[in-house]
Amino acid sequence: MPRYREAILKKLMLWIVVLLVLCVAAGAAYNAVSVWLLMKQYPVPGKFYQVNGVSMHLYCTGAGSPTVVLETGLGNDWIGWQKVQPELSKTTHVCSYDRAGIGWSDSRPGLRDSKNIAAELHALLQQAGETGPFVLVGASSGGLHVREFTATYPAEIAGLVFVDGSSPEQIEVLPGAKYSDANAKRLHRQVTWAWIKEAFGWARLTGHCKGGVGSGLEAYADLERANDCRPSRETGSLAEWDYFWRAAEEVAHVSCCGDLPILVISQDPDRPKAGMSAQVIANQPIWNGLQENLKRLSPHSRRIIARGSRHPVMIDRPDVVISGTQRLIMEIRNKTTDPEEGTTVVQ
Repeated sequence: MPRYREAILKKLMLWIVVLLVLCVAAGAAYNAVSVWLLMKQYPVPGKFYQVNGVSMHLYCTGAGSPTVVLETGLGNDWIGWQKVQPELSKTTHVCSYDRAGIGWSDSRPGLRDSKNIAAELHALLQQAGETGPFVLVGASSGGLHVREFTATYPAEIAGLVFVDGSSPEQIEVLPGAKYSDANAKRLHRQVTWAWIKEAFGWARLTGHCKGGVGSGLEAYADLERANDCRPSRETGSLAEWDYFWRAAEEVAHVSCCGDLPILVISQDPDRPKAGMSAQVIANQPIWNGLQENLKRLSPHSRRIIARGSRHPVMIDRPDVVISGTQRLIMEIRNKTTDPEEGTTVVQ
């Protein structure tokens, strides 16, 4: 090839590379500025506190004691509790929050197991001046975190509510629940690709940054849309998934929960099976047994099966979560024993 053609080709390749870099940089800037502007336009309620150098979001409403602290499931933010918190706030002081790397809280490097999550929540509550006593409400994987918190800070806990909460035993007895390298690799590839598309603006350019909330939470749609396509949310959820098995193993060896009053609220194993996979249908009786076993954590426990509910009971049957927690609060305030302790009822 003549030298002048070779020089032209090299310059052309250089310009192509420069153009690609500029496009990537422009896309990243576009996404970052869009997120910043939308979050300014739709500011999230609550306050932010620095916990070991990381900004964490806490939203507290209502007044009274004990203080209810709402702990979400894996990868979920405070909005998932907003069918419950407004009503529960009419009875007592209630706080929801975002774990590091989830929702509006910034990411934190390191382990995302129950020990670290419980310590961060404790530090967040201290920063906010929330001193308890606390009733911890843990949904799904949050059930592990509230047990770790209770074991670590038992003097601060007045009661527990599990909302279809996870238990350590599930990683052994539920088919398909064991950790799998193949599943982990596949999920990491998916999240990495999603992170790339969000970080460099492609997801926003193609109209995929619309957020999304559960039925009945439409009032929070703009907030969720403003916070959508933050790449840190992808990695935050992945980090929690990576350490779920470690969290389960940790909680299996902690001492919880003495004679605390405990309410277990569970999904309905007998709800219609339409739309369920064969795996989910097969797991229903086992999960139901695990839920029943949560009553063994304390002699002062009872269980409610929320008729018709799926796993996110606070979305499908917030009325059950609200009324059950209110009843537990009154039991704590009046220093009485629930006459139905030890029972399981369908409501």
